[in-house]
Amino acid sequence: MLKEARKITGGLELWGTSDPKKFYSNVQKELEHLFFQDRIKYTWKNLGQYAQGMYETPQDAIDVLVANTDKPFNPKEVKRFYLVKFIEEEMKKKQNKDKGPRTVVNENMKVCCTLHGIPYDQVGPSRTEIKNNPKLKNKFSHYEHDQVVEQIIEKRRRVLSEKKTEYNRWVKEKYKYKAKEFNSYIQRKLNT
Repeated sequence: MLKEARKITGGLELWGTSDPKKFYSNVQKELEHLFFQDRIKYTWKNLGQYAQGMYETPQDAIDVLVANTDKPFNPKEVKRFYLVKFIEEEMKKKQNKDKGPRTVVNENMKVCCTLHGIPYDQVGPSRTEIKNNPKLKNKFSHYEHDQVVEQIIEKRRRVLSEKKTEYNRWVKEKYKYKAKEFNSYIQRKLNT
C-alpha cells in the first residue's frame, strides 16, 4: 500500500518516464486510440473506407486478408486425419481401454486398410493367423500384414507428433460436422 501511495504522489520516473511532455503525449495517443476504436462501427459498406485509411494500396489490404484467412487442409493429410481419428476413437472405447494402437489396428484391420488406401483382400495374414491356420502360410498377397500395420502406426505417430496443431484444428473445424457421415461409412465397411 505504501509503495502505491509513493507512486501516486511521486514523480513521473515511477511511471517509466521523467519527461512530462512525453508522458502526456503517450497518454493522449492512448486515449485517442481508445476513443477511435469505440466510435468505429464496422460494416460491409464502410470497410473500404477504413481499409483506405490503414493501407496505402488496395493490394496491401487484400494481402493482409489473404494472409490471415484459414488455409485449407491438404487432401492427403485429411485422409491421414480420418485414419488417426478412427484409431483414437477406438482406443477411447471402454472395451479397448487397455489396448495399444497396434492391437486396435489389428482388430480393425479392414477399416484401417480402407482408410490407409490399401485393399484389405490384398493384405496377407498376420503371424497369429498363420499359427492358428498353417495353410495360410502359402497364400499369396501383395502386402505383408506386419508392414501395413507398421505403416498405419507410423502415420498415426507422425500426425500426433508433427501435425498435432493442424489435426486439432481439423477436428474442431471439419470433423465435428462430418462425424455422422464418417461413422456411417465405417459401419458400412465393417458390415461388408
